[in-house]
Amino acid sequence: MDELYHSPNLVAVYDTLNDEREDFDFYLSQLLAPPAKVADLGCGTGTFAIELAHRGYQVVGIEPATQMLASARVKGGDAVCWIEGTVADVPETERFDYIIMTGHAFQCLLRDTDVSNLFSEVGRRLVPGGAFLFETRNPAARAWDRWTPEHAGAPRPLPDGRLVRVVHEVERVEGELVTFLESYELGNPAERSHSRSTLRFMAAERVIELAKSRGLTVEDVWGTWAGDPFDPTHSPEIIFRLISASDGTEGIS
Repeated sequence: MDELYHSPNLVAVYDTLNDEREDFDFYLSQLLAPPAKVADLGCGTGTFAIELAHRGYQVVGIEPATQMLASARVKGGDAVCWIEGTVADVPETERFDYIIMTGHAFQCLLRDTDVSNLFSEVGRRLVPGGAFLFETRNPAARAWDRWTPEHAGAPRPLPDGRLVRVVHEVERVEGELVTFLESYELGNPAERSHSRSTLRFMAAERVIELAKSRGLTVEDVWGTWAGDPFDPTHSPEIIFRLISASDGTEGIS
């Protein structure tokens, strides 16, 4: 697992580096009113799960990284039911109106089998007609071309007064897989931590094919957080709303 998700030093700066909320606002706009039951899959430090709970939703936060979940528990207490692991660790007796996966976490699934397994596990835990909402970056937009030191943003202030600056450097591109190094300058360039990641940039057609093979129906696909329709050649994002089978069963295995 990437260093960012289990190093206490880096988990402490995660919220500062991920404080934009256009994705949260978009997903909130897709939900029925509380008290619908929602799973935040890959909940990280719990920011979105806690907000959902405070709005009156019944929320389960699911996160495999121990340090991230520890931070979430401190922030959210018992307002959320926290589960360390993946959706496969949630009892199949639990059924959700919505399962949401934010932060481009879907791109950490590097093999077709990983994606298919996710869709199967999600489908078994949605109520009939329940929705799975998630996003992945559109490969046609080639976001990785901008992951260079020249595109690094200005240092950002942390709650403890230090500054953090993030620098990206792509190491290799192999088909759909992009491996890159993130360097975190904490206080000064000499104080650096690193996290290496590999992400998969899947075409929308392949995601849809795998989803349908596991009994999930594609209801909507958007290309921006403003809700614009997905354009395969220009949209920066591919945002999916998948619906479970009406009878709650899984599709072809």
